[in-house]
Amino acid sequence: MFAFHSDPHGNSGLYLTEADGTGVRLVSQKLAGDPFARWSPDGEELAFLSGSFGSGRLLIADLRGASERVVRSEPVSAFDWSPDGAMLIFEATSGGIWTVAPTQDAVPTRLLDTGHEPVWSPDGRSVAYFDGTDNLTDIYVMSADGSRPRRLTDNPAADYQPQWSPDGSQLAFVSERDSNSNLYLVGADGAGLRRLTSDPAPEENLSWAPDGKHVAYVSYRDGADPLAIGIGNAEIYTVEIATGQTVNISQNSAWDGDPAWSRDGNWIAFTRRTDHGDLWVMRPDGSGQAMLPGEPTPGFNDCCPVWRPLP
Repeated sequence: MFAFHSDPHGNSGLYLTEADGTGVRLVSQKLAGDPFARWSPDGEELAFLSGSFGSGRLLIADLRGASERVVRSEPVSAFDWSPDGAMLIFEATSGGIWTVAPTQDAVPTRLLDTGHEPVWSPDGRSVAYFDGTDNLTDIYVMSADGSRPRRLTDNPAADYQPQWSPDGSQLAFVSERDSNSNLYLVGADGAGLRRLTSDPAPEENLSWAPDGKHVAYVSYRDGADPLAIGIGNAEIYTVEIATGQTVNISQNSAWDGDPAWSRDGNWIAFTRRTDHGDLWVMRPDGSGQAMLPGEPTPGFNDCCPVWRPLP
């Protein structure tokens, strides 16, 4: 099962579907801003933003009782669950990184005055984020309580979008240090920095395989514009961590993006856009591509799948 965004007749909503496309149901009609929801570690709740594009109130939908609660009314830009589900960490639109309990109108705790897109390590002991000016940002790691912030990268370019490897030993991230966005890898201690991709076209939107052996990502090497979603031929690639070998797995003239691995590693869900967006699934080697029904209302866009954690 995975959650996804759909906007029939322009009304944004958060939906669920089984992996075979059956059982589509509406979870909330309040989805807006960042269309990517986040599952709680036990798979029973979905946190999401409701507001303008790029930020909004932080809400949680409880799938057990079909209820909904507001955790944070002031605008939030990015957020993540702690691995034990006891806390959420978020970037406030007004500034700073905070933690908050996943309860109605909970009182947050400020960890840092600055920082962007915090993500918890798999063991819950650390948080990765990026910080700096618009054109000069670096990857940082701090303890989960906000202490001991440590810079992992130091380069006169933008490093951003850090994502922990499943075992927590490394971080993949996007860097513009070569006058173009490519994927890089660095150890959680700052050692072993290396480049993963090296195409002249932009590459971004990375997603780790559950076994940590590959990263799926979006490449614009076939002519798509990364600033114009749905226009041109964006492709989904994988890169093997051990060898750096890259493979185009979507191989379609449409715009393919938003790759998301299933928790067992057997499938990748993604968005394929022509004159609208559709949900698709494929095997990690690109075989078995199939379009799912999604929300079958005329004038819709389905996108941004997020798999439910395994029981």
